Amino acid sequence: MGTIAISGASGDLGRRTTEVLLDRLDPRDLTLVTRHPENRVDATRRGIRVVHGDYRNPDSLDQAYAGIDALMLISGHAVAKRIPEHRNAIAAAKKAGVRHIVYTSVAGIHPRNPTISAGDHIVTERDLQDSGLGYSILRNQTYSELFTPMAQSALESGTWLQLGNQGLVAPVSKDDIAACAATCLLEPDRHSRVIYEITGPELLSFRDIADMFSRLYNVPIGYKVITLEQMYAAFDSWGIPRAFDEHSSHAAKAYGSDEIVSAYVAFEQGYHAILSHHVEFVTGRKPVALGEIIARAKALDFDRAAGHN
Repeated sequence: MGTIAISGASGDLGRRTTEVLLDRLDPRDLTLVTRHPENRVDATRRGIRVVHGDYRNPDSLDQAYAGIDALMLISGHAVAKRIPEHRNAIAAAKKAGVRHIVYTSVAGIHPRNPTISAGDHIVTERDLQDSGLGYSILRNQTYSELFTPMAQSALESGTWLQLGNQGLVAPVSKDDIAACAATCLLEPDRHSRVIYEITGPELLSFRDIADMFSRLYNVPIGYKVITLEQMYAAFDSWGIPRAFDEHSSHAAKAYGSDEIVSAYVAFEQGYHAILSHHVEFVTGRKPVALGEIIARAKALDFDRAAGHN
């Protein structure tokens, strides 16, 4: 099995993958690589090695990846600036003798996908394929957990605003992605030099998703098709800047409306209309449906509001 590292380990996906790995891995065989080791003191207390590593600092990666057999390369956040960061990580992994990389790519990989960040992933996938290393590329569909914050304005206003009426998506839970990543890290020979489409169990239209929120929250929600200009205006009214801001802790504000709107264009053009069985193929379990993730988030919000946590 060897030693395993998660690079980008302070984020939510890194934390979830850590927990899955610890069910089958001695903490001493796991390394967490992060720009902010102070944010993973919890892991250090559990006997996990936590080290500094920054995709923009190749020397830090050389040290962080030393002695590692399999690496989870969680993509960076700097939209349209990630290619050199990921290349630094791949080069450092080769130099350190890493045998296998699990990379968090994105659904809808296609040279004509209009999503701004798609180009980053396309190039990194090719770099991995040319690296000579073993790899598992996880083309992760939109996180199911993102839809509840996305739906807040619709729940408040009673109207779901959408760019078009044709887009389809199969949202996948972060826990299912984490389970796939952990399995590929633990069984690299079985999952070597493969690309998986990591999707949820249902291909849904955005009208379906609006109706789902309406039923689960018992709130009437209409569905309104808007123009590109109107969608930008909506994001402007919500205080979302156009450009990427790496210093923002707010997810939508960090990515910026240019990235988000370009993704909505890609949805409408069919680039994300992908449904696969790969979660079950990799993990042996069926993926969690979007409705269950929404219901969990709703229950959690109720518990917090009622002071039950």
